[in-house]
Amino acid sequence: MRPMLALILALWCQDIPEALRLPETEFARRRTEIVERFPDGAIAIDAGPLAEVGSDANTPVFDFKYLTGFHDPEGVLVLAGPKTAVFVSDVRKVPGIETVLRIDQFQAWANENLLKQQRIYTKLRAKNLASLSAAVGNVELVGTKLGPELTKLRLIKGEAELRLMRKAADATNAAHVAAMKTLRPGLNEREIHELVVSTFKKEGCPELGFPPIIAAGKNGTILHYMKNEKEIGKDTLMVVDIGAAIENYVTDITRTLPTSGKFSEQQRKHYLCVLDAQKAAEAVCKPGATFSDLERAARKVFEERGLTEWSYAHSKDFQVRHGLGHYVGMAVHDSGSYREKFVAGMVITIEPGWYDKDAGYGIRIEDTYVITKDGFDRLSAGAPREIEEIEKLMKKKDY
Repeated sequence: MRPMLALILALWCQDIPEALRLPETEFARRRTEIVERFPDGAIAIDAGPLAEVGSDANTPVFDFKYLTGFHDPEGVLVLAGPKTAVFVSDVRKVPGIETVLRIDQFQAWANENLLKQQRIYTKLRAKNLASLSAAVGNVELVGTKLGPELTKLRLIKGEAELRLMRKAADATNAAHVAAMKTLRPGLNEREIHELVVSTFKKEGCPELGFPPIIAAGKNGTILHYMKNEKEIGKDTLMVVDIGAAIENYVTDITRTLPTSGKFSEQQRKHYLCVLDAQKAAEAVCKPGATFSDLERAARKVFEERGLTEWSYAHSKDFQVRHGLGHYVGMAVHDSGSYREKFVAGMVITIEPGWYDKDAGYGIRIEDTYVITKDGFDRLSAGAPREIEEIEKLMKKKDY
């Protein structure tokens, strides 16, 4: 490991309480679980370079870190019983794995240790797959099954993971409250952005799950607006879509705030529709339900109130398209099939929206939920979402 990188990681770890760190046994358990799913062969998985923070391209890359506890852009992990090994850019100690070699030793090691395998299940980039193929000759390489099984494992969060996600949610809730108390017309979106980031750090979460979205007025109708550079106008709305992260575990919580401290009659009407649609989805959110069930419940509210034109939707009949929710975990849009029935341990969001480009504002309310055996636990309950609660927090300022 490069000295500067080691120093940075050491400084990060100092900020993370011991009780929140994932133990070595957690990664050993995960490796054991994936090996048990492939009893007839070895496993080979690599890491690859990370894209920008919050990018969906990172989601599958985190599989390597899920099994090892660290990221190395050149890293390769081989699980083959007692011949387990990790190959990295610079040799380092990996808890629970005795054989740690440089990546340039991968092909020679595979040739010496994997030739007797019946098959090898792979999730490798082209260059590493070519090296493995050259090393093992006629051993069958299966490249279609390992990724989906890792996705299934990552879909169910254990208690150690949930502790981190609750910590990230608490920091994000605190940042939302800080934004509510600070927001006023004339500020720049960037000032709220910096407040959010500083609150994350103050609350013990040194990482971003994704770049903050601080979108006032018409910027709130842009789904992934991240410039955060415009002056905040009066008598409009501002979408605050943010998520802290700790130890690579993230959260995703969105609130929509009246920039002058009070919702107008029209804004209130639209906001309540979005909130009621979210609550309708919550009413059916439990083990056995699917995202489709939640979608139908939320959509019915928009349809009953005649507010489908600017609502979120997958349908080509509507002008704004995003799903009602997504999985959350090591990535803000985490691994998982959207056809899965919910089971305890899944973590999802529910985020209906209304984007009125004529009125010049967007509304999105997003909460993060852990599916429990009886229903769900809303990790974002600490960030007020009721109109009266938001206005109460904001009314102390002199506009």
